[in-house]
Amino acid sequence: MDWTQHRLYGIVVGAVLGALLGAILWSFGTGSRMGVWVTALLLGVVVLNLVVSQRMHAEIDRTVVQRAQAMAAGQVPGEPAPARVHRVYGRPLTRSATMLWPGTPEPARLVLLHVLPPHGGPRSAYAVVPLRYAVTRGTPVAVVLDPAHPDVAVFDDRAPHETLAAIGADPRWLTERVPSMFVRQGGLGTLLASVGGLLFAALLGAILQ
Repeated sequence: MDWTQHRLYGIVVGAVLGALLGAILWSFGTGSRMGVWVTALLLGVVVLNLVVSQRMHAEIDRTVVQRAQAMAAGQVPGEPAPARVHRVYGRPLTRSATMLWPGTPEPARLVLLHVLPPHGGPRSAYAVVPLRYAVTRGTPVAVVLDPAHPDVAVFDDRAPHETLAAIGADPRWLTERVPSMFVRQGGLGTLLASVGGLLFAALLGAILQ
């Protein structure tokens, strides 16, 4: 997936929130009444960010399901790989796609996986998993990786118990470092922008004072 929009949005929001937080700290530190209005503006930005973030998350869900359906149906070739569940997201999905069931209208969850591809280094990838499989953090799973989208995988429910046991016992889980999806989506840029906004507000407050 293309994370450019997510990274830019995160940087802008981080800078704005940092600046507003800095303005609030300066206002209350100097006894200015402006802090009340800035606090209200900060709350408005937080609410707006939640709304926009939900829409972005919904787009991620749709992309993962669509790619999974295409791969499971044999329309797109994939690469098998061992994986472990890193996070199970709480937001519900109404459609799933696995290698056994290319597209079924059933309750599912988006999961973030840590993957050890046969070619290339460890990475994170999203997959949609039906609730009936009840996976949790650390669960070993088999997946098929999307060649066009390195951060998308299909849950391979054809894998036998022996294969899953071998995946769980793979010693590489103790030695290989999996890059964070947070960094790929612009997390570092967002943090730096927040600090920059905070410092800008503090400097501006010092000049105005």
